[in-house]
Amino acid sequence: MKHMAFSLLLLFSLNAQAVSWKIFGACENKPVHEGAYEADLQKSVGTISLEIFDLNKIPYVGSEEGLNSILNSPIGLDSIEVVSDAEMRVYGWCYLVNGKQPMEMPHKIQFQSQSDKLIWFYAYSTNKNNQWEDYCSPAYWIQAEQFCGKKP
Repeated sequence: MKHMAFSLLLLFSLNAQAVSWKIFGACENKPVHEGAYEADLQKSVGTISLEIFDLNKIPYVGSEEGLNSILNSPIGLDSIEVVSDAEMRVYGWCYLVNGKQPMEMPHKIQFQSQSDKLIWFYAYSTNKNNQWEDYCSPAYWIQAEQFCGKKP
């Protein structure tokens, strides 16, 4: 009987669905945290993100409307990289739902099902000659020395 109960539990857990989530930092193209969370689909992506961070003891600064820092990432002037006299990169956190970047802030978006996928990633936007050239480019693409140290 114990084996049957265990088998049913295993079968149930394999079939159970939950929103999968990942967090990518500044330095590597692999998640620094990841998991699954059975989300209340009536809540916003922003609210669910905070629930995930709290449950997993992931430090953050911000609210369901947006995150300034995750995992103690720099904020304010410390999140700016001066590349040259005419170019800088400004860093912050961006998110994807099912591989797409919503144009709305996370408190305005809701998951559609428990099989949805959430990714938070540290990103940059480049300003060159007072023109913004990109938006939410993953920081691990360039691995800036100020966040990742010198490259070997």
